[in-house]
Amino acid sequence: MNISPEEIAEMKSKSDEMMIQHGKIHINFDKVFGKGASSTVFKGHLIGPSPLHEQQQTVQTQQFVDCDVAVKVTNNFGQTEVEQLFKEIDAMKKMGYHENVMCMLGWALPGDTPCLVFEIAEKDLLHYVPEFRDAGAKVMPYQKFLDILRQIIQDKFLFIFLYDSEILRMQYIASKGLVHRDLAARNVLLFANSIAKISDFGLCCSIDESLTERSTLSLKLPIKWLSLEALIDRIFSEKSDVWSFGVLMYEVFTFGGIPYATMNNDKLVMFLKSGARLELPNNMDVGLYEIMLSCWRENLKERPTFVELEEKFHGYIDEALC
Repeated sequence: MNISPEEIAEMKSKSDEMMIQHGKIHINFDKVFGKGASSTVFKGHLIGPSPLHEQQQTVQTQQFVDCDVAVKVTNNFGQTEVEQLFKEIDAMKKMGYHENVMCMLGWALPGDTPCLVFEIAEKDLLHYVPEFRDAGAKVMPYQKFLDILRQIIQDKFLFIFLYDSEILRMQYIASKGLVHRDLAARNVLLFANSIAKISDFGLCCSIDESLTERSTLSLKLPIKWLSLEALIDRIFSEKSDVWSFGVLMYEVFTFGGIPYATMNNDKLVMFLKSGARLELPNNMDVGLYEIMLSCWRENLKERPTFVELEEKFHGYIDEALC
């Protein structure tokens, strides 16, 4: 789709400080990292410093100079996609740099379709956890996670490392006044040096928008990760992200299992409204399952915040070590 000169001017005026100049980004359209319903990610190469590094010149962002990158290109580019792209750029600008959040290095307009530029991940969590499905109980993944997540917390229960770290990342996102709305194992990316980062802010919205963001993105929302209030009333908040986090826990402890695998959307709503929830995974103990269930309480006031979830996990770890 061709973008009008007026639309290009609007995009430049809104996000000029994060725009990568013409000729500074090369995209290899033969190298596909991944493809989803709304976008495709290709390998690219950035020449010179990224706009992120120019805006925040730190030791951490120095790596984003003359480097290979992941380039996210929208598959279809209509008015809805334009609005969604603006939202993602704005969310990324608001986020800034954080070592455990997938930060946008910049955006570019190499042809007639804009693209977002990110650092390259090794794999996502959804494709990582199935590696342990057939490993057997004796090598099931605690030691491997220990090696991967050693820099986060050492010598403790490894799945908890992952979630405790994930909670801290979501605390950071919530502190920025943002609701992710697509927190799932597929959107947690794994990097070298055992770093995991939350990615894909295409559905992200500000908290002050969360009660009204109901229509344009409804068909693209991840139904099986949505809270009951999001499914029924399209209400989003930190508490709806907490619900999604509970589903992410289920994905990991089932080694990439599909939540509500046999249910269509109508049955899912009826199932949740009845008070039923996902079953206890075979690889999760009851204490941890209770924490997961707390993420799915129907009453938002009874559902924990990410700060409270962190406290629950620390309490669980302390009790497990006694």
